[in-house]
Amino acid sequence: MIITVGLRDSKLSRKQLDELIHLFSSEYEFQPTYLQTIGDRQLDVSLRNMDKTDFFTRDIDAIQLAGKVRISLHSAKDLPEPLPKGLMMVALTKGQDPSDSLVFREGENLETLPSGALVGSSSPRRDKIVQTLRPDLLCVEVRGTIEKRLEKLFQGEIDALVVAEAALIRLELTYVNRISLPGPVAPLQGQLAVLAREGDHEMAKLFASLDSRRHNPGKKMAETTLYLGLDPSNFKTENTLIHCPIIQIFPRDFNLPQIQYVFDDIPKYTHFIFTSKVGVNVFFDCLAHYQYGIDILEGKEIIAIGESTAKAARARGAHVTQVAKEETQEGIIRMLAVQNLDHAFVFLPCSALSRPDLAHFLMIKRIRHQLCKLYDTRAVELKNRPALEEIDEIVFTSPSTVDAFKKIFGEIPKNKKLIPIGPITQSKLNSVFTF
Repeated sequence: MIITVGLRDSKLSRKQLDELIHLFSSEYEFQPTYLQTIGDRQLDVSLRNMDKTDFFTRDIDAIQLAGKVRISLHSAKDLPEPLPKGLMMVALTKGQDPSDSLVFREGENLETLPSGALVGSSSPRRDKIVQTLRPDLLCVEVRGTIEKRLEKLFQGEIDALVVAEAALIRLELTYVNRISLPGPVAPLQGQLAVLAREGDHEMAKLFASLDSRRHNPGKKMAETTLYLGLDPSNFKTENTLIHCPIIQIFPRDFNLPQIQYVFDDIPKYTHFIFTSKVGVNVFFDCLAHYQYGIDILEGKEIIAIGESTAKAARARGAHVTQVAKEETQEGIIRMLAVQNLDHAFVFLPCSALSRPDLAHFLMIKRIRHQLCKLYDTRAVELKNRPALEEIDEIVFTSPSTVDAFKKIFGEIPKNKKLIPIGPITQSKLNSVFTF
């Protein structure tokens, strides 16, 4: 079967088509038509304040609606809202790592960039994240293909460049010197969208198995959900829920010198930041071990990631003063970035496997803080493994559950719906498994 497909004329688009083709058997032949869209031609037009328009899809939409191609393939984040009349999305792929990366020339890093260094970007969201890490850097708009933008960096026109990690992965450029940026990412970044003309039921049926959307009319809804985290009480589903915790928490010896040292200063801390329910409970157990009462926290700023963490802190008697609605370290960072913390002394209890982003932010901003690794998270040894062939959905609640699943089960069977809780777990899932 020959399927004609319209897409942008770039090396990245060709790699995206290769990614799509590899998901099909050899009986399907994809014949591409590559087009320079208005967004590719008008490089002098700023993207900073542009709404979700058809700037990068208009030319492709036109030939598809005219019947010259059967489907079109796009970076999902570039699609207009709403879609043009006459077109429908038949698949939204799971995609690649949705994060943003900050690329440097070899031998350079965020700390070595001079004040006033130029950072290539393309959106106010990315600018804000960069300037949260280094307020003295200047963000400038850079347009063009990934290759052209990287060329500007390596030729010295700019000093660093923000690029979608998914683009680097697809173009096989993961050898470049870079760091992962914290903070929110563009909706649907890293995912591919397949469009067909309205009423093309054959294409809708053909691509249904690739559609990652929760309510997919092309396939049956999941009937059995496997929950891998510690506490499924806040996870809502109409399916049969199988709770199979594959990680276990091991508090460290509270008498370790490095723990005793930081708990001696409990009265001195002005801010306590809790990033998980587990962190809350281990912290308060350690607080009681050192015979501190809850009153020691009176007048302190108690900050929690998400309502579930805040609820756990309140259950232990704490008066939570701030809650980050975005349930990631980046949510805390964005909240703290606009506060005056010149005289703060922050206490950050955490797991040995905690991501370093929050601590790195505090360090870069020169905010006095104390990190305390109170517990370890390890994979459990399952005596009775669930039969994955009978599971429809698998819920990963943290990066630790992704690592544990890999250790216990190896690979993820095909045709399973995966539900990662939060963008960090999603990123971990994409990095550990090949889809």
